[in-house]
Amino acid sequence: KPSHLRSLPPVGIALPLPEMEDDDLLQAHQQGNELAFAELVKRYQRSIFSYIFRMLQNRHIAEELTQEVFLALVKNADRYQPQGKFAAYLFAIASNKIHKEWEQRKRRPKFFSLTFWNNDNHTEDDNNAPINLIEDETACVETAFRKSEISEAVNEALKHLPEHYREAFILRRFQDLSYEEIAEITDCPVGTIKSRVVRAERGLRPYLERFREYMQ
Repeated sequence: KPSHLRSLPPVGIALPLPEMEDDDLLQAHQQGNELAFAELVKRYQRSIFSYIFRMLQNRHIAEELTQEVFLALVKNADRYQPQGKFAAYLFAIASNKIHKEWEQRKRRPKFFSLTFWNNDNHTEDDNNAPINLIEDETACVETAFRKSEISEAVNEALKHLPEHYREAFILRRFQDLSYEEIAEITDCPVGTIKSRVVRAERGLRPYLERFREYMQ
C-alpha cells in the first residue's frame, strides 16, 4: 500500500469529516462515501464560485462552471495523486474552465461587481463573495456605501489589466493562495507569478489613488 494512502474506517461508519484532510476525503469518496465528497464541496464551493465569478463576472456562468469543476473532479478522481495539493488541483480545474470560456467569448470579460479591496488579511473564511458584499445588518450606511464605491472602483481598474495579471492578482489577493500554488495552477514559474502580482498592483494603483486611506 502506498505510504501516502491512509487507512480509513469502513464505508458506513461515521467519520469525523470536518477533521479529515482533503486527500483522505477524496479517497473516502472513491471508496463509496458520498458524504466525504459533500464535505469537499462544502469546503471549496464558495471559493471556486468566487474565483470564477471574479474572473468572468457572470453569475449564471459562474454557477454552471462551479458545478462543472466538481463534476470534473468526480470524473477524474483516479488521476489525482494525493500529495496534499488538493486546493491547487481544484483551482487548476477551475482555471482551465475559465480560459475555455474566454476562448468561446473571443472578447475580454466584462466586470461590474467585485467585492471590496482586501490585501494580505484575506482568508478563505472571509464572506467576500459578491452576493455577500454587505452581510452585517448593523453596518452603518456610510460604511456600506464606501465599500460599494471601492468595489466598483476596483472593478473598473481591473478592466485595464491583462488577463494573466488579473488572474494572478485575484488568486493571490482574493483567494489567498500561495505563489507556489498559483504557479502550479497556471503552469508558470513562481517568479513569473510574483512579477504578475506586483505589476497588477502597480497597474491598479493609479485608478485607486483616491481610496488609498481605505486600503491599508
